[in-house]
Amino acid sequence: MTQPLDLRYPEPMRELWASLYSDVVWLHGRWIIYRQLFGTNEARVQLLNETAGTVTWMFQQLLLNDIQISLSKLGDPARSGKRTNLTLRTFHTKLEESGELELAARMKPLVEAFDASCKKIRHRRNKWIAHSDLATKLSSRATPLSGPSREEIEVALLALRQVMNSVELHYTESQVAYEHFMMSQDGEHLISAFAVAKCYRELVKEGVIPRDHLRKRFPRGV
Repeated sequence: MTQPLDLRYPEPMRELWASLYSDVVWLHGRWIIYRQLFGTNEARVQLLNETAGTVTWMFQQLLLNDIQISLSKLGDPARSGKRTNLTLRTFHTKLEESGELELAARMKPLVEAFDASCKKIRHRRNKWIAHSDLATKLSSRATPLSGPSREEIEVALLALRQVMNSVELHYTESQVAYEHFMMSQDGEHLISAFAVAKCYRELVKEGVIPRDHLRKRFPRGV
């Protein structure tokens, strides 16, 4: 979803805000899908394991790593050497440069609270996910790094929403329910597809559907 430039925001930060907004919306979208697939109930996890265990395990790890990387990037410094980063701190700096000092002052402690909520997440990003720290890699063979709990991610996302909505309230007098982002196709659709696949497999075993039906309909690539 691309956020159109909102004229209610001052010109110097319109494009920056639209990009941040899009990143935060889709970050919540990925977390919603993760919860739908892996954080709803054991029956769903069992279904995924039965139908495509290896692939869905890989997808689970990739999705969780991506969510942690995205949270970390949003809290990164405004600059890395000569490069400017698209982060909350960059937006905060732009507010100060544009004379929006009241909002900048209100936003600063919220950004710091978000940063604090991501401390463990950023550690994993720096030592394990985005980089291969030698000492961490070797020690993890004996004591693997613990992954984030659902609560840890939820706390970080709540802190992130508080930052974003402080800006929304200032310029639009409204808030965005990022946590209720709705997609045309999400994890629920995938669960339904896997449920149908399981039923199909059972019908093949019962002889209702020919065993070569799937191979004929969708031949494997060479």
